[in-house]
Amino acid sequence: MFDGFVHGLMAFILLPGLLLGGAGGVHAAPHEGPVQPPVSGYGSWGDEVVAAPVSFDFTTQGYVNWVDIYHPENQVGAAPTVFFAPGWNVPCLAYAELFNFLASKGYVAVCDEYHTDISVMGAQLREAFMEAASRYPALIDTSRIGLAGHSSGAGLLGSLAYELVRNQNWGGNGAFIFSSAPWIDFDMTDAMLADFPQEVKLIVHTYEDDTSTDMRTYIQQFEPLPIPDSEKEFIMLRPLSLGGYDYAADHRVIATGDENYGVFDAMDDYGVFRLLEALADYSFTGSMEAWRVALGNGSDEQIGMGELRDLVSTDDPRPIPGKVYDYPCDYSGNPRRAHCADYDHELPAAVLQQPVKHRLTDAASPLFVWEPVITAESYYLQIRPVLDNGEPDWSTSYGVGGITPADAGCGDELAYCQYQPAQALPRDSRYVWWIKADSAQRAGVWSRRGYFSLTPVAFFADGFDY
Repeated sequence: MFDGFVHGLMAFILLPGLLLGGAGGVHAAPHEGPVQPPVSGYGSWGDEVVAAPVSFDFTTQGYVNWVDIYHPENQVGAAPTVFFAPGWNVPCLAYAELFNFLASKGYVAVCDEYHTDISVMGAQLREAFMEAASRYPALIDTSRIGLAGHSSGAGLLGSLAYELVRNQNWGGNGAFIFSSAPWIDFDMTDAMLADFPQEVKLIVHTYEDDTSTDMRTYIQQFEPLPIPDSEKEFIMLRPLSLGGYDYAADHRVIATGDENYGVFDAMDDYGVFRLLEALADYSFTGSMEAWRVALGNGSDEQIGMGELRDLVSTDDPRPIPGKVYDYPCDYSGNPRRAHCADYDHELPAAVLQQPVKHRLTDAASPLFVWEPVITAESYYLQIRPVLDNGEPDWSTSYGVGGITPADAGCGDELAYCQYQPAQALPRDSRYVWWIKADSAQRAGVWSRRGYFSLTPVAFFADGFDY
């Protein structure tokens, strides 16, 4: 942790480039890569000028914590606030671009640099956040809160939400968790899980190239929380090389404000800022447009990443067989260590490639394309007509079972599987399809659904699937 001089010096160095306002504003970190930020909607920068951060030190649990508060310069009245827990020994400045973005949209962002003593990390965060709210009530509205964080900080957000929402009565007008590559929640108990406030919205935010934290730990931050599936989402960002530039999807994606921890590029615009802003908007206003972006169950608005690869979303995450991580789930200090193997007997869901996103096709029997699932021995392809209400017609099926990787021309070394059923589908209809992988050792889970039509017909009345 930084001492007071270093913390203050770094904040001072950052200030001359700090700001801000509008999509064309000057930001603390340069925007890298060929893909430009969105110019409107979720993920685009707001019009609020951002004030210099308010900072204070606070001694709690025997350790000095540094707290930074980012807010709009012309803020009038307390605003919805995102409380942020950084990663292990990572300074708040590493996330400055995210905080500037939130403040440009009218939110307040509070970050606490806690001491990495596992026994009291959660208590430090809770007490530092409460101290910030007590000192600055004119800025911070505790009735509308988000809890966000990264890595070891993110791992504590579940128990932190329980303490602040259930015991401190925060979040009465909206509360959410945005947990990026979370480690272990050392403070969560079974009693807390049973009594967890179900009105809290949740995104667990992960990265395909992350080899740091065991994916089973991420799942343990998602599955046990008794939040309805419609109000929570497990999301994975995926890498891409474009125009000679590598858009990484590793453990550091969310850390963009300091060159020692990450870069600021379109992965942040579309994969972090866009989702977090939409989650906040839905949590505080109930906007269904925001819901479709943040929690939309694989909706076009949610998975679309501009020129980048679509993100993957699921309500039923499963670990990737055979993948090795630096920090395994069965770490001796993990209070939920006994549950690490709960999902090892199931394969993860396949990722659909085409046809998806309500696309039209002229083929009497479309070519179905998906990404292979490691160790899968067969696939079951489900195809059904879509009713006027957007639901599958459960009385009619054109599904095909027992498709082997050889049948689909796929294997662990190839990027895609593809299969074209022999049976032609009736024209002038809309269809939905999804797929499940199986093996002798592991059963699979169903993928998200893809939608298509064989001829130009009207889509659902409101244009969206639910």
